[in-house]
Amino acid sequence: MLKTAIATLAIHLLTGQAMAQSNCNFIKIAEDYTKVRWPVDLTIDRRAVTSVDGSLVKVTFELPLDALGYVPEVSIDTQTCRVVSAKLWQ
Repeated sequence: MLKTAIATLAIHLLTGQAMAQSNCNFIKIAEDYTKVRWPVDLTIDRRAVTSVDGSLVKVTFELPLDALGYVPEVSIDTQTCRVVSAKLWQ
């Protein structure tokens, strides 16, 4: 599933969106940001969902359907590979 999300993102970036840096791993950047700032367990069966919004990639770590908890959403600039915003949904 992770490979599919990354492949989809690559297609979006290659078809008109600004090119991301070659060493930019959006999911890893979002995981690292989340682990440092929020008490969210990313080791449970979460699904990383990516979407493209202009020059930003939004990574959301969704919970399984039967689980309760916080859902981090991290927006990353495709040009700089830096986090530009983050939200913690409940």
